[in-house]
Amino acid sequence: MANLIALFMILLIVPGIIGMLYAGSLPEDRRSMLLGWAAGFVILWGIFEVVALPLIFQRQSLDLLCMIYGGIVILLAVISVIANRRKMAMMAVKGIASLRSLPVMGWVNLLLVLGQAYVYVRYLHIDEDDALYVGAATTAVSTNTIFSVSPYTGMEYTALPTRYVLSPFFSFVAFLSRISGVHPAVTAHVVLAATLIILSYAVYALLGRKLFSGQPAQAAYFLFFVILLTLFSGYTVYTQGMFTLVRIWQGKAVLCAILVPMAFYMMLHLWEGESVRADWLFLLLLMCACCMVSSMGIMLGAVMLGIFGILSAARNKSIKMLIYTALCCIPNMICAAIYLAIH
Repeated sequence: MANLIALFMILLIVPGIIGMLYAGSLPEDRRSMLLGWAAGFVILWGIFEVVALPLIFQRQSLDLLCMIYGGIVILLAVISVIANRRKMAMMAVKGIASLRSLPVMGWVNLLLVLGQAYVYVRYLHIDEDDALYVGAATTAVSTNTIFSVSPYTGMEYTALPTRYVLSPFFSFVAFLSRISGVHPAVTAHVVLAATLIILSYAVYALLGRKLFSGQPAQAAYFLFFVILLTLFSGYTVYTQGMFTLVRIWQGKAVLCAILVPMAFYMMLHLWEGESVRADWLFLLLLMCACCMVSSMGIMLGAVMLGIFGILSAARNKSIKMLIYTALCCIPNMICAAIYLAIH
């Protein structure tokens, strides 16, 4: 139980600290603890893609991945605390003040979101795809490998599966399991599931704030509507809401429930010309994160950002935005090239 609580605390605290590397670089009116926490996950996933892929192709051990990636995370956390300690204190005060002034619908939303997270902690849903996703994480922990052993047969891969090798989200689950001592199945079904469903609604809350700037009541109703759509989306297993509700610990669910809405959030800022240098670096890591969670994200992220770049360039009659968005799509293009080379 102590390990379980410790892992929950890691996922609640560390992303918030790491995310301040981005949020702390923004103008004061754009900073928030919610944005810092959500951005922290994106940064962690983007960096994980860059670190894990070379190790996977070199057939290195999970221990080495944990040492390198864990060291990078600790270093970034220390840098963030040193550079942003005053901003963190100011944002904490601001966050407490905004929580006190939360409208009634905001408290209703909070209860509904926490209730959904509690269902993950208290109950269990079995999904057939876990034979791969959770099985691969469990195999990695038990064999000290990174996607070198098949979770189906227990035999070493003679050739890495092209469909999954470029998106090692299950290796991230294995990393969390190894550093915490919590079994990969519990890490995925309990800790990650509860945390990620809160993160999903946090991103939508950010979207609501952006769409209804200066109107907290309308933003709260927007989030309430999103929650209702999610709760009543069980009419088929293919809806985004269904992926959020019953399989959020899987990479493809993370893509549709968290990273795609975060991409829309970033595009809204860029569309209004509110960008700073940190936005573009964060967008680059967001594309890396899209590649990391799912093979669909490799092309979907690039297509979304490419369309936005074309529209923005046409609107402003400037090629600058198109060049910037194209540069942010470099990770997607590299992964696509690797896929074609090994397929």
